[in-house]
This record gives sequence, C-alpha cells and structure tokens, in this order.
Amino acid sequence: MRLPATLTPWRPWLDWFDPDLAGALGELLLRLHPLLGAFRLRAQSGQLEPEGIDDLRRRGSYERLLLSEWALADAAPEEFDRRAAGGEHLFLSPKLVARQADALTVAVFDSGPAQLGAPRLLHLALWILLAQRAQAAKARFAWGVLGIPGELHEAASADRLRQLLDARAWRFRADAGHAGSSAARAALEQQWAQHLDALEPSPGERWSIGAPGAGHGLGHRVGIGAAQAGELAVTVSAARARREATLALPDPARATRLLRGQFVLARGSSLAPLVEHDGEVRIVRMRKRISLKQPPLFSADGHDVAVPLLDGAAAYVQRLSGKRRLGMPTLVRWGPARSLLAATIHKHQFGGAVASAAGLVFWSLSGFSHGDRPDALNSAPGQGRWLPLTRVQPERQAYDAAPAAELLMLAGGKLWRWRQDADTARAASFGNGPYSEDVLAFAPMHGAWVDYLRVRDSELQVCCTRAGFGGQILAKAECAGTPLSAWLHAERVDRRYLRTAAVELRIGGHGGDRAGLWRVLQWLEQDKTADFEIILPSEWKVIGVDAAPEGAAALIAINPDRTAVLAIGEKERRTLYQSATRLSVGSVAGGGETIALIDLDGRLVVLHERGASTTIYAGGSADE
Repeated sequence: MRLPATLTPWRPWLDWFDPDLAGALGELLLRLHPLLGAFRLRAQSGQLEPEGIDDLRRRGSYERLLLSEWALADAAPEEFDRRAAGGEHLFLSPKLVARQADALTVAVFDSGPAQLGAPRLLHLALWILLAQRAQAAKARFAWGVLGIPGELHEAASADRLRQLLDARAWRFRADAGHAGSSAARAALEQQWAQHLDALEPSPGERWSIGAPGAGHGLGHRVGIGAAQAGELAVTVSAARARREATLALPDPARATRLLRGQFVLARGSSLAPLVEHDGEVRIVRMRKRISLKQPPLFSADGHDVAVPLLDGAAAYVQRLSGKRRLGMPTLVRWGPARSLLAATIHKHQFGGAVASAAGLVFWSLSGFSHGDRPDALNSAPGQGRWLPLTRVQPERQAYDAAPAAELLMLAGGKLWRWRQDADTARAASFGNGPYSEDVLAFAPMHGAWVDYLRVRDSELQVCCTRAGFGGQILAKAECAGTPLSAWLHAERVDRRYLRTAAVELRIGGHGGDRAGLWRVLQWLEQDKTADFEIILPSEWKVIGVDAAPEGAAALIAINPDRTAVLAIGEKERRTLYQSATRLSVGSVAGGGETIALIDLDGRLVVLHERGASTTIYAGGSADE
C-alpha cells in the first residue's frame, strides 16, 4: 500500500486498513498529531550494572587482575611484587550501564453514551497516535475504557483496536452515579487514578479521552464534542497547555466501516481491488505480505495459484483466469497449531495434509478427512516447502461402479496413494506400501490420474496411475548417472500425449563440481522427439520446463543474479522477464504457459502466455 511520506510514522498501524480507509484515517492523524504536543516522558534510569569490558586500568580489585599478571607471579615473584609496589599492575575495568526502567503511557477512553457515534472515529485515531508516540519513546502503551476501572489492554493488533470499538456502553455501572452524567465520569476517573497510582512503574503519561469536562482528567484530557454538521470539536488540555481544533469527519460510507470494525473488506465485497498499470504491467494491491521461501503452488490446470503468508498459518489463493483474474485473492487458514505437510488446489479450493499424532488430517479435501501416515513420511514441523499433492477421481470403467477418489503425494522419492475407505466414512488408506519408488516428479492428468517419472534399471521411465495402465511404461530413455531432481509436464495434443521432462544429473567432467548437467527429453506418445543436454553453473535456479512442441522444449530458470527468468533451449536462450528486484523462488504451470515468481519485496509476479503479459500482486506493507 502506498502512503504519503507524512504518514510514514503510522504505517505499521495503517497497514491494518484498506487503502481508502487508511487515507481517511491518515487525515485525522495529521490533524490530531500537533494537538498532542511533545512527548516529555523519559524512561527512568536504573542502577548501574556491569556489561562487558570497558578498558584496562592501573587500579582495581585483584579479582579483575589480568591473567598475564598472575602468570608473572608464578614465573617471577619478585617482579610481581615490584610492579604491585609501583602501581604498574593492569586490571580489567568493567563497562557500567544504566538500565532503562520500564516507561508506561496509559489512555482511558470514555465509551459511554456521550461518545457514541462519530466521536469514536477520533478514538481510533488517538489510539494509533498514542501507540506510535509511546513506541518512538521506547515506552509501553496500554489502554482501558472508563467504565471498567483498572482493566488495561495491550495495543498489539487490529483485534485490540476492534475491541475498543466493541466497548460501547449506553450507561455506566450502577455504582458510578447517574448514567452518562459528568459526576459519573468524574467518579470513574477518580477510581482510575487510584489504580494507576498503584501500578509499578506508575504511568508517566496519562490520557483521559472522552466528552469535554473540567480539569485535566488523569493528566491530559482530550475533549471531543459536536461542532457543525460533519465536524467535531477537539480540545487537548494539560497543566501548562491548551489546544483546540475542529476536524472534518470522513464520508459516511468510510466512517460506517470504521465504526463497525470492517477495516478490511471481506471476500465477496463489491469493492473492486486496487489495480494500477505501469505500461503493459498490471499491479494488483494485496493486503498482507507473502512468504519468500515457499514457491507458488499452481493448480493442475494452471488456473489458480496459492502463496503462503509471511505471518500465520494462512495462504492467498488467486484466480488467474476468467473474470476474477484481477480480483482480490481468497484468504484461507488452516490454524496456527497445524503444520501443513503437503498442499494442492482442487477445483479452485486450497487444501492439504496436516500431520497429527494419529496419522494425517486431510484438510479441505473433498471426500477425505483423515488417513494413515507412512512411517517414512517426514512430518517434522517447519519444513521449508510443501510436498507435492494432488486429488484425482479415476475414470469409470464400463458398467463398473464409480471408483473411489485418490490422493497422491510425492515424498522422499516415493509416490504414495490414499484411497477412500468405503467402510470408514471419509477415512483413507494408502495400502501396504508406496505406489512406486525412485520417483522424481509427477504431473496430474485431467483430474483422473497422474503421469510420473521414475528411474529404474538405468532408465528414465514415464508411467501412470491410470486404470488399466498401472506400471506400464509409456515412454523411456537410457540414463547415465544419478538423477538429483526433475520436472515433468504432460498434455494431450491432437489426440496424442506429449510428455516433456527435464532431469538434473551430476556427472564429472562437465563444467567442474560447481556445474550441473540438465537433460531435456520430449516424447510424443512413445516416440522421442527431443533429447539434448544443457550445462548450467550451480548458481542458476531451474524452476520448471517449457513443453513447447516441435523441438522447442526448454528449461525455465532464474539467472545467477536473480534478476531475470530465461527459457534455455537447445539452440537459443530467451529472456521472459527482467526484474528490478531480485527474485526469490518461482514455479511453472501449463508447460511454461504461466510462470509465477516471488521477489524479495514480497510480490507475486505472474507471467501469462510465456511472458507476453505480466500481473504483479503487490502484497502487504513492503514499500513499492
């Protein structure tokens, strides 16, 4: 989100809001900020404590005498005594540091009947102003509501700000006097003063925020009252100063959303996303920052892409085709206590496998709820990348009953398959072992089966899980050396299947230890139509394969500088995208038709039609 430079100090808080709300709230911040005056509280200094070594000195306690001096006492006692008499010994002098004691700022908001409605908008702005003011002074900020003396809250998130809005009261407590009267407010302020005096440390800045009143409240009083239509009168008073201003309110639509706590529009809102154009590049603004480590996850058809968020167990799922191509992404969450082991997108819905003590929990996967977990499957939390996973519905054979749906996952070179268990509702079993071993990659086909690439008997073999073809070799090629990684794409072209693979091999004598040998193969049915090798230094990052037919197959890789994406074929190299910001990770879908990249600014860059057009989904609070 772009903000004027004048709003930079409050950016961490304004990032909680949609851009239009952040702009409206920012205007209130700029008008209110000068009224608060200078921050005069300073963190109190504690006792001096040693922290490391400051210097060497001629005087000091013999507990801090240099070891070299003690060594002299053993080797030459007379010299040691002479140096002691002459004051020539060297001592370590500790560095003394005064620890800063905790400093505290407290604001008490009047949520009673006199402040219902428009004045609450200024409560939001003052909450943000005081939170930033305390942070800049290395102090803590806590807040409470007038009607509940002694109950303080932290100011750590947007949920706390909503909590302030939810603390509306049509009357004060019965023991506080007449509901909404100035006497009731004064009695409650007196109770608050007693609670704050008892705190350790005692708050250095105390703010009373509510209806105008006599005196300075708890220390500083912000009085908010009605003015002309669409305006509020604000008075800030302290022992030595008094400031007044009249503030215009945001338009009713934005004001209503703020008062309702609708800081970010929910999915399905009619408000269009913020879309900008920079030449041929479209830029869509998103609200949260995305992770730089996990490559984007494509759906099998390449129509959707998912990226995990930087904070929290959540991900954005973005539609890349149709009317929602430039729409705001869908936010999905799987719970902070869960570690997502594998993930997929099925029919525009993001789902995955979560490790549990009893096995695996299949989250948001139609027809599956839980299943067995292979002992060899690594379920340690915090792994860097999601394992490949896909859901397929096998084809129905003649008059047979519809077969059970399947989940397939690639982990540790083994292809695992789970089938729905008809006897146990929504459970799944993977059988007695992996479906296949020594598997390098797989490619979902028509949502009904997967083609997979394996190495066996010094051969690269393409097989599939399709009913009636299980274990049958669809295409093959001799393989010299040990494969380290691979990419596979398969598609139907003119009623025939075109399969393209890129396999990384480590073979001595090709560019030294810091170079890798990539072999690119392409088969039309079982006929090999392309087979060539590419030597790349290890600094290159291969992210997929371009399955262009008729000998145009190529590797898709990020260059060593991480500033460009290239298609590297047998005879030429083509630059698909150049970035002013270094790229982190990437993925390829549709055999090179669509490429998704994440740069170090936390932006999702999508290249459509092999780089013919570009859409950038700029997320979160990173400066653009």
